[in-house]
Amino acid sequence: MAQPLSAKGKFVSPPIRLARDSVKRDFERADIEVHGLEQAGPSFEGRIFLNNPNADLKTPPTPENGYAGSFHVYGYGIWPGDLDKDQATRDAESETVRAPIQKTVIATEAIRSAANKGHDLTVTIVPVYPGNPPKDASDALKLDGVRVTIH
Repeated sequence: MAQPLSAKGKFVSPPIRLARDSVKRDFERADIEVHGLEQAGPSFEGRIFLNNPNADLKTPPTPENGYAGSFHVYGYGIWPGDLDKDQATRDAESETVRAPIQKTVIATEAIRSAANKGHDLTVTIVPVYPGNPPKDASDALKLDGVRVTIH
């Protein structure tokens, strides 16, 4: 089941406990894995921020703001099984992730920096449609959850 998004349309994880050894910061690589991302829908970018639950569309993607990287979902539009359904039915069923994919973002330096500040971190994903200025893509973001993997 997809994780609920905050009122602002972004995903904020509960605190994720880093392994005790990761605080030594001598790990070779660290990834942020986003599971159960919906691909049946529009294309968008997911900007990932660490320990910045207030990040939003206007937050500059810089290390000072906890920016860890981004991923792109190349959506393919309406789920084929929904083509014959009316909009109200599609809206009622919109919480279901129908075409889940996984994205892995290599975020070694950002996670090292977060580990330097403590054992817990939060992952915030801000969904963005391209443009100038970028547009809120909160209607496109559906996911099951995130995990941090230290190698």
